[in-house]
Amino acid sequence: MLRYKPRLQEAMYTYYSKSESLFTNGKYQKLVSSNSQAYVGMRTLETLENGHIVQRAGVHAGNVQMNDQVYSHPALGRYIDYVLTPSGGLPKAIGNGNQFQVKDLQLVFPEEAVSVGTTWTVTNPSTLAFPVETKTEYEVSSILGSLVIINAKVNVDKAQPIAGLEFTIKGSSQIIFNADEGLLIRNESNQYLEVRRKPGKRSSEERSTKMNVNSILELQF
Repeated sequence: MLRYKPRLQEAMYTYYSKSESLFTNGKYQKLVSSNSQAYVGMRTLETLENGHIVQRAGVHAGNVQMNDQVYSHPALGRYIDYVLTPSGGLPKAIGNGNQFQVKDLQLVFPEEAVSVGTTWTVTNPSTLAFPVETKTEYEVSSILGSLVIINAKVNVDKAQPIAGLEFTIKGSSQIIFNADEGLLIRNESNQYLEVRRKPGKRSSEERSTKMNVNSILELQF
């Protein structure tokens, strides 16, 4: 059974990401490269009677480098308190850490026990900030003692949730979870996002954003 468990000490993760974004407006193009690194802490605050866990996640240190300019991480000093079910559901989240999302730090597990080859799908509904429903497919690729290695992928091809906008999302991840500790160990991810705005009344030129993001989240202690 893959389940999150309370942890007495704070879990500290390093998070590193590298991205390249290409913005196109007709013949005009602009390429923006950025690197970010952060130390993300996750602490168990309380265990509820129903078995749910109250946790806090926050960025303790970090910076962002964009086109050779270095800035403080936008989520530095911010946090989110959230309720986490043992299987990874997030029934409630509050705080001032809107620059990062808890769902990027956790994943949802199936209710039944898993073995090599077990698959499951998690649907992330559309939101005002990102109006595309995505489905992530997970598969247990191997089990090494208490370590469970999980492969994940998402594939959305030319979705059109809004008139005039077209979204393409492709991604893959390799996740390592410690089943004995109930703790995420590592998540290495590669994501591609493309948003196209078709010519319309406001502009006769097609506009698009293409983004490649590679990231690693890894437990330090």
